[in-house]
Formats: sequence, C-alpha cells, structure tokens
Amino acid sequence: MKKNYSLINFIKAYYPDSNIPMYLFSDEKCIFCMPEQDELTYPPFQYLQELFSGSERITYCTTEYGIMFCSLRLNHCKNGYIVFGPVTTVPYSDSDSDLQRLYKDYMVSNDSRSDFNSFLRQIPCLSLSSLLKKCIFLNYCLHEELLSLEQLTSIGHVSSENDVMSDTSHLLEETYQKKENEQHNRTYILEEEILKLVRTGDCEGFKKFAYSESNFHIGVTGSTALRQLKNNIIITTTLCTRAAIDGGLDYDTAYQLSDYFIQSSERLTSADRLTDLLGKISYTFAEKVAQAKTPVSTDERMQKAIRYIQQNTNQHLTVGNVADYVGFSKSYFSAYFKKTLGFSVSAFILRCKLEEGKELLQYTDKSISTISEFLCFSSQSHFHTAFKKQFGMTPSEYRKSTNG
Repeated sequence: MKKNYSLINFIKAYYPDSNIPMYLFSDEKCIFCMPEQDELTYPPFQYLQELFSGSERITYCTTEYGIMFCSLRLNHCKNGYIVFGPVTTVPYSDSDSDLQRLYKDYMVSNDSRSDFNSFLRQIPCLSLSSLLKKCIFLNYCLHEELLSLEQLTSIGHVSSENDVMSDTSHLLEETYQKKENEQHNRTYILEEEILKLVRTGDCEGFKKFAYSESNFHIGVTGSTALRQLKNNIIITTTLCTRAAIDGGLDYDTAYQLSDYFIQSSERLTSADRLTDLLGKISYTFAEKVAQAKTPVSTDERMQKAIRYIQQNTNQHLTVGNVADYVGFSKSYFSAYFKKTLGFSVSAFILRCKLEEGKELLQYTDKSISTISEFLCFSSQSHFHTAFKKQFGMTPSEYRKSTNG
C-alpha cells in the first residue's frame, strides 16, 4: 500500500472485525478515524507524544487507571502512524471512579460527558497483549514484517518498583473480560493445565502451553482496570500456592511467595507492571517446585519429616532431631526413610541447606560466610566444599554466574 486512501480503505475493512478505535495520523495530525467521531474522543495529546516519541515500529502506553493505546509506525505515509485504542480490561460505566481522570485527560466538559460516556461504553475489553497481537498482525499485513510479542513487551519479566523481584520468568499474559455469553468458556480446563504445570514443576511445559485469551475467562473481579488486575493476581496466587504445596513445596516458602506477590500488587500503581507481575506468578511457583525437588511420599509422617527439614535449614538438624519430631526411633526412621525415598536423611538435610544457600546467594547480598553460618555449616570451608560437590561450582562462582 502506497497511498493514504489505501490505508483508509484498509482501516475501514479491519475496524468492524475488532471494534478497536483506529486513527490514521500524518505529521501528528489525525486525517481519518474509525468509528466516526469528533475531536472530543481523539487520543489525548500526552499519550500521542509518548506513542510518537520513539523509532520503534510498534509502541504502546498505558494510563495509571488502565486505559491502553498502541501505535504502528507506517512506511506508506509521511510521518504516519495508525493508533489503536483506547481499550481497557474492565468495562466502564457511568459510575466508574476512574471517569473523572478520563474527563481530565480528554478535557471533557460537563455538557459533553454524556456523548463521551457513550463512546467509552463501545470500546472493547482487551488485555495489552491482545491489543499488541492485533497490531503485530496488521504490521505484517502492511509491511510483511513479522514481530513477536516478546520483542515488544517485558511480559515474563517484572520491572522493579518497590523492590519487585526481577528473577527470570515467563507465563500467562493477563486476562480480559468479555460478556460470558460471547465466549466458549474453557477456563476450568485451562486452569487445570496451568496448575498441573505448577504442581509438577514443569517450567519447560509453559513454553509449549497453548493460551488464547478468546477462551480464557475470569470475569469482572474488580470495579476498575487496576483493581481487576490486582484481584486477578490474588486469585492466581492463591491457586498456585496450593498447587505448589501439592507439588511438594514447603509451606513456608509457598506462603512467603504468596505474600510477596499479593503485597507487591497492592503497592504497584501501573497497569503494565501489574500485568507483568501477573504474567510471572505461575511460572515462578513452578520454578520453586522444580528447585525444591521435594521427594513424593503418601506417608503422612514422612511428609511431616520432609517439611520439618525444609523449614529448619537454619538449625543444627540431626537425624535424631527429625526422628523425635515424627515419633520414630532414630534407627527405624533412618532405615524407613532411605527405603521409602532412596536416599538418607542426612543427605536430604544437606541438600535442603544447599538449595537454600543457592537462593540466598542469588537473591541477597549477604556474604558467603554469613550464609554458611546461617545454614549451620561447621565452617565456610565445609559450605564451600559441599556446595561445589553438589552444584559443580563454588558459592562465589555461582553468585557471579547469576548476577551477570
């Protein structure tokens, strides 16, 4: 396509399928839009500045109250862009608490609010990832250039705000809300697939996971887009916490991680950062299950022993301590543990201490001597030797490798 009228025809043909407002800009002036509207509902200037400021093919921005836009830079039009949006994850109503901020951004007078609200009620409910996927598709149609979602976003990697964790993870994109009768609801099936990956610690399985927002439905869980995201984080975290415990993750670690995700979501005020946080929860729990490598036993007292060891890695644990805790004699417990799980109690105690040492080396700046002392190794040299035997590198080499 080489002329503006072709782009206009293209927009006219595509808009009925998506119902996403579309605007054709040339030299920062809107020369066409769908649906037809007056300047009252054009994207606010401050967001257009953000969309047009970079040289990337596709850019996006989100407001603090959840409205999202993206833009596609065009080859066929001088300083040309197609702008998509607004979209939001939660339908707006006339009583929405975020409307006042929208009125301010769009500079809507009291007399124009009724028309403006009518426009808002027509915009589709989509997630950022779904919006960007549509833009990626149109980019390929117009430029025969294939981009991936990962190239455009930080989904799967959370930006830091108020000490948000930055460990590598990749999972679900955030969900969006449509009326239930417009969807074939496969939520339970998809949810079970995800929780199975968490329960089994199958991190690789997430890379093969076939996810489509069109058949995943959480529903309206909040009165605003931000509250919806925060509530979805609480729901996802709760489900994943229980699945991870079922998979063998110790209670303390599971609930500490749960508290972390929920508290972090309450501190965040940015829709895209909340989306990123939501995107990492399930994968992170699966990763923790995989790292724990907790032995599986249906014996209740064996599970009690395993959890006791995992929760007391900072104590001078002996086989006798654990046997007393679960009500066995030391000799019987040692033999039964090894027969049931295939390794000795002392080997499992050491492994749990070393696994915790790995996390402390990666996620804290505590000295190796402090970590060694905390985990009750007889000396730093003993910690050094055991760590290298278990993981093939020294504690200092491991810390260096994880910190880039």
